[in-house]
Amino acid sequence: MPRRPGLVLFMVCVAIFMLMLDAMVVSAALGEIRADFDASIDGLQWVVDAYSIPLAGVLLTFATLGDRYGRKRMYVAGMLVFTAASLAMTLSGSIVQLDVLRVVQGIGAAMLFATALPLLAVAFPEAKARAKAIGTYGAVMASATVLGPVIGGALVTQFGWRSIFLINVPIGIAITVLAVMKMPETASTPDQRADWSGSLLLTGGLVAGVFALTRSHALGWTSGTVLTLIVTAVVLLIAFLVRQTRARHPLFDLSMAKKPGFAGTAIVSVAHMATLMAAATYLALFLMGALGHTPLEMGLRLLPISLCAMIAAPVTAVFARRVPLAVGTTVTMGMVTAGMYLLGNFGRDDSWTHFLPGMIVGGLGIGALTALNQAASLTFASQENAGMSSATFGTLRQVGMAMGIAGLGAIFSQVAQDKAESGLAAVPGAGAVPQDLKEQFVDQVGSGSGHQVVEAVPAQFHDAVPALTRVADNASIDALNALANLGALVGAVSVVIAAIAFAVDRGRVSRRRSASEQKQEVTQDPAQDPAPVSV
Repeated sequence: MPRRPGLVLFMVCVAIFMLMLDAMVVSAALGEIRADFDASIDGLQWVVDAYSIPLAGVLLTFATLGDRYGRKRMYVAGMLVFTAASLAMTLSGSIVQLDVLRVVQGIGAAMLFATALPLLAVAFPEAKARAKAIGTYGAVMASATVLGPVIGGALVTQFGWRSIFLINVPIGIAITVLAVMKMPETASTPDQRADWSGSLLLTGGLVAGVFALTRSHALGWTSGTVLTLIVTAVVLLIAFLVRQTRARHPLFDLSMAKKPGFAGTAIVSVAHMATLMAAATYLALFLMGALGHTPLEMGLRLLPISLCAMIAAPVTAVFARRVPLAVGTTVTMGMVTAGMYLLGNFGRDDSWTHFLPGMIVGGLGIGALTALNQAASLTFASQENAGMSSATFGTLRQVGMAMGIAGLGAIFSQVAQDKAESGLAAVPGAGAVPQDLKEQFVDQVGSGSGHQVVEAVPAQFHDAVPALTRVADNASIDALNALANLGALVGAVSVVIAAIAFAVDRGRVSRRRSASEQKQEVTQDPAQDPAPVSV
């Protein structure tokens, strides 16, 4: 069957657009979901993390299964699961149902993600054509990630939050039919086996870690529950790594970790998702809650990140081979970190335009880093194992997203609640407000509602609405600034660690090259040969 590279690229890009869109589109709907289900910040975090965690936990398994049974079969199965889950989510009756169905949708997304780059690697065997295809793929991924709030905002404003999932259904059906009829099958490797034990250990470790982060602000880092979750996460993740050293068919080929550049690339893969990409969710809540923008207005104001990413990704893909990986990844991660820093220091009198410099710099960094990351992931394994290699980095990105959503959400909620509580105490007449209303006010501000919380203030307290609005806005501003500072710190540390990792790799490669050259000189110079031993 012909390779049909253009058609394969189209179908891969549609799939990646859908799954990355759904990773971020919910940011525009969180306000309505919170109001519809009376959800807490923890419930809202799980709308995002319930999608990211299974995407991280089973991505490597599905990559292996795709290599074994054929990537076309995996692509079609993934699109069916993703589409069915999207339809079911439109019927959700509670935040718990929505979170559970997001898990199923995440599993379908993992199946699609696992096949994307391997399909492109086969369809575009020539290096130059593959670079252009990966550039297109990177641009689609980067743009979908941040276009989510724009498209989601338009849908939520016009049709309600359920429409952001319903739109997947006709597209998913059409692409499934097209894939069945036209997508060429790739060569399979029947000897590959899936490591389900490894998947369970990885997923369990991630779930425990995310739970620890989400509960830390409510229970405290020293509480028995949080400490138990942290220990559980560490034990399960260590067990996963041990399992990979002993499994006959591991999810993750540990030999890849020894390849020059792997460690540094892995670090920035996690870090850029844990910082700017995770922060975009809370920036969306802030624009709607504290600044009062509609979901559509919020999405349009986040558009600069997407436009800059779309410009940077294909340009970077073309020139990627001319720039050392160590330089490209650390510089672009530095841009993401700078963008994260520029989002902070928001003042009481500032408008949304304060975020423009950070969005532009960060968006350029995200787009360039995405293209570099995708191209690099295909260099750490053979074409037959391209699924494992690309899935490894896909897993790392989703780990970063899940941990970033949980960690940044914890600091946002904690600061917002603390500031709301102290600010509320200073409002004249606050002592007459029932305790349950105070707690509801603080909890809603902590969940990102901003000054929208005053809409539920009882009539007898309407005279205090201006003061309560200031309290809610000030608490939200302080929370966002704390989030931006933490994200910038994490980004800066990751740049330093990645640079060290690349330097260590360069030193190791240099020593190997020197040893190899010395060995060749000894072999080629007869005068250096040792005298034969008499017998």
